[in-house]
Amino acid sequence: MNTKDIENGKLRVGDHLIAYSRAGHGPVVALIHGIPTSRYLWRNVIPLLVSNGLEVIALDLLGYGESDKPVDVDLGIKAQSDLVVQALLLLGWDRGTLVGHDIGGGIVQLVAVNHSEILDRFVLVDSIVYDSFPEPGIARLKEPVWDSILGAPDFDLKKGLAKGLSRGMVCADKVTFELVNAYERAFHGVEGRRAYLRAARALRTEELSERAAAIEKLQLPALVIWGASDVFQPMSLGKRVAQAMPHSRFEVIEQAGHFLPEDSPEVLAKFITEFAKSG
Repeated sequence: MNTKDIENGKLRVGDHLIAYSRAGHGPVVALIHGIPTSRYLWRNVIPLLVSNGLEVIALDLLGYGESDKPVDVDLGIKAQSDLVVQALLLLGWDRGTLVGHDIGGGIVQLVAVNHSEILDRFVLVDSIVYDSFPEPGIARLKEPVWDSILGAPDFDLKKGLAKGLSRGMVCADKVTFELVNAYERAFHGVEGRRAYLRAARALRTEELSERAAAIEKLQLPALVIWGASDVFQPMSLGKRVAQAMPHSRFEVIEQAGHFLPEDSPEVLAKFITEFAKSG
C-alpha cells in the first residue's frame, strides 16, 4: 500500500478542525488513539487492514496530533466521544467497527453506550476501564508545578516520551529517535507542551467509572485485546470488563506491552480483521 493511497485531511467539527486519514474499501473500521499519541499510532496497522479488505478511518482527537489544540475547551473522554461521533458522521459513517487504544478505548466505550445505533461491534486495545485512569504518570501533571516545568523554554518533552514508550513497549529496539520525534512533534515548543498539559488534565475518572454498569450490559459484540506486558493498564480489569459484557471475548498478545500497535501491529491487525468481518 502506497502512502498516496491514503486520504489525509481535516474536517470542521463545530468550531474546530479534526485531522483524519482514510483508506481502503470494504467494511469500515475507525481507529481511536490515546494519550500521548495520535493517529500515527496506527500507521503500521492501517495498511494491513486495508490489504485485508477493510476501509479504515483514523482520527486525531481534539488537542492531539494535527487536530486543533484549543484553550478552554473540554478535552475529557465524554466530550471527545461526542466529537468522534460527529466526525465519523461527517465522513459518511453509517455503521461499522470502532477500535480504541488507551483513553481511546474509554471513548469507544462511551460511544457504544450513548450511540450504539452507529456501531456493529467494538474493540478495546489496552484500554482504560472502570477507574483505571489517569495512570500516575499522567495524573501528576495536574499538579500546578508542572506549568512552570513544562513551560520552561529548555524543557525536553522527548525524554519523558521516550521513557514512557520504553516502559510501555516490549520491543525496545522500536523506540527510535524517529518514533519519539513523531510523537513529540504534536506537542513541540512551549505552546505544544501546554496543550499536552491541557489534554492530560482533562482526564476525569468518573466520566468512565460512572458508566460502568451500562458498559457491562452492552449487547454489542466486543473484542478486548491486551499486551501481556502492559505496565500502564491492569490486565485484570481488561478481563473483568470482557467477562462482564455478554457478547465479548478477551485475547492476550504475548511479546507486547501497552503500546500494542507499536509492538505487534501484524497480530493486532489479524485480530481486528477477523472480528470486523465476523458477520
